[in-house]
Amino acid sequence: MAKDEEFIYKLVEEINEAIYSMDSHFIKLHQNLISDELSPKQIILLDFINKNRLVTIGQIASYMNITSSAVGQLVSKLEEQHYVSRSINPENRREIFVSLEMSGIKYFEREEEIKRFIISRYYSKLELSEIVQLKEVVQKLNQIVLKEGIIHEINDKGEI
Repeated sequence: MAKDEEFIYKLVEEINEAIYSMDSHFIKLHQNLISDELSPKQIILLDFINKNRLVTIGQIASYMNITSSAVGQLVSKLEEQHYVSRSINPENRREIFVSLEMSGIKYFEREEEIKRFIISRYYSKLELSEIVQLKEVVQKLNQIVLKEGIIHEINDKGEI
């Protein structure tokens, strides 16, 4: 069994190296095509809003695992640059909604163009059946990771 484990380890290492290489290339491509000076936290926040449309400060804080005041600071900076806007929830005046504004909408339009470019330039060179198979394998692995969770594997000292 140890031979199989070592073989699997080597295969996974090769997969991870290939994915890292691809991701590095895509990140460089992305940086060349997007001129926005956004921090990783700002990008995560914008992505959450884009996927959920109208969200509250509390929802963002929960998703990002940061305080509402930290979200407020991030939102303020993005608001100054017209990426997002805030509005009061008419049904609960203590709640603040955050939504994409013009710069945020343009940011995701450019993101969509980049995705389409990557697909047409790289993924289109694969057979359709290979793309379907890749999707199925990645989704299956993702489901295993989500189901098993990494938290169970880590002790109180942060060790595996």
